[in-house]
Amino acid sequence: MEDYILIPAQDFCVSHQVTVETLRQLNDYGLIEVVQRKQTVFIPESQLKRLEQILVFHKELEINLEGIETIFELLERIEKMQNHIIQLENKLKRFI
Repeated sequence: MEDYILIPAQDFCVSHQVTVETLRQLNDYGLIEVVQRKQTVFIPESQLKRLEQILVFHKELEINLEGIETIFELLERIEKMQNHIIQLENKLKRFI
């Protein structure tokens, strides 16, 4: 397993006013990755930004999990297209 920083889910949940069960649901739905070691659930540091975005979408904008999943799929597609455009622009610059 990779070496990365793990944040105890309980600490995150207290500071963001959510339950550990909510994090497990997000993990089961495939929106985030959590790590369980013994009886403790952890959040990889790399997942924090995404998790905080999900909570904003869900709590403040009242978007359901299906909608959040769609948003992230679209954002990933946009990022891939932007990277592809950059590659094409770089190829074009070589010919000009």
